[in-house]
Amino acid sequence: MVAWRELLDTLAEAGGMVTSLADGVPAIDVAEGFGHILNVLTGQFDRAALRQSRHPVFLPGITPVRKFFFDNPDTDYDIAVLGGGSRYRIYGNRGSCTYLSFCVYSGMARDATTRLVNLSDRDIHFSPGGDFEVILSPVEVPGDWLRIDAGSRAVIARQYFLDRQAEVPAEYRIEVLDETTSDPPLDDLGFARAVRTTATFVKAATSLAAQRVEALRATPNRFVETGEHGPYRTPDNDYLACWYRLDEDEALLIDVQPPECRYWGVHLANRWGQSLDHRTRRTALNGRTAMPDANGTVRVVVSGTDHGLPNWLDTAGHPEGWVLFRWLLADETVVPHVEQIKLTSRRQGQGAASRTGSAE
Repeated sequence: MVAWRELLDTLAEAGGMVTSLADGVPAIDVAEGFGHILNVLTGQFDRAALRQSRHPVFLPGITPVRKFFFDNPDTDYDIAVLGGGSRYRIYGNRGSCTYLSFCVYSGMARDATTRLVNLSDRDIHFSPGGDFEVILSPVEVPGDWLRIDAGSRAVIARQYFLDRQAEVPAEYRIEVLDETTSDPPLDDLGFARAVRTTATFVKAATSLAAQRVEALRATPNRFVETGEHGPYRTPDNDYLACWYRLDEDEALLIDVQPPECRYWGVHLANRWGQSLDHRTRRTALNGRTAMPDANGTVRVVVSGTDHGLPNWLDTAGHPEGWVLFRWLLADETVVPHVEQIKLTSRRQGQGAASRTGSAE
């Protein structure tokens, strides 16, 4: 089948982007690059096949092992593809998660941007028991409403958690309001369309991940505001990113006084924008789990070895990678201060470390 061969050719091309990095980059980056391609592939085919469906459904976009686009360990992302319908209803119960929002995205443009409209729990009306309803349509309706048009491709539901053990997740469903019939089976044309859409997205996602690295790799160990932060950002977040590069005996000391905000978090990610293992290692902290000092300043330590310091983040065998902060619904954007230090002993790490560089 022509479409199948095109998919294999595109996967080979994406793989070529990965293997082209083999010289001068850690071997782990190459292995994870192929894993990134498979992660994007497995997630995208489901959504591509649903594009012609008139019966949308929320499916997990990210799991603890399938990750991409700078996923946040404290966030659940559910994605519903908007097919042929013109009006939809999202309904459910708020639960007690730290933050809940629904964000509608257009297709990704050639410059890797999307158009979006967002509705968060600040503006949604909830019943005393937490029930809610949001209408998606081209024409505004009374109540909670999100505008969609012919270019709208998907709606992403986000739930942020500061303490997953204590908070109750929101529950929600989406349904089409237009008259509809059952979906037809996947035929040759539908399969070809889904495969080509998937192939295009895999190639674009791999290229975008590589471009992001090159933008910051020349000035490591310093934070910058990322502006729009890629195609699937949420407008309620301010994002700050740092490309770290450390020798085995080095660490980053990151000092920051978080702003007033609904949520803040920091986590590590690999070259491809996938969060590091947060199931079996500590690679992320948030406003609940981080330990501030008496003045409210948080010192985060990024290194490959645990020296017994508070707020340590494990690089998990990655000598290079991303450190990302999110300020959600913040009063201001605060840029962390960074010092690159030697950590030849625990004592040095606690105060007598030799400095190898610093950045604002």
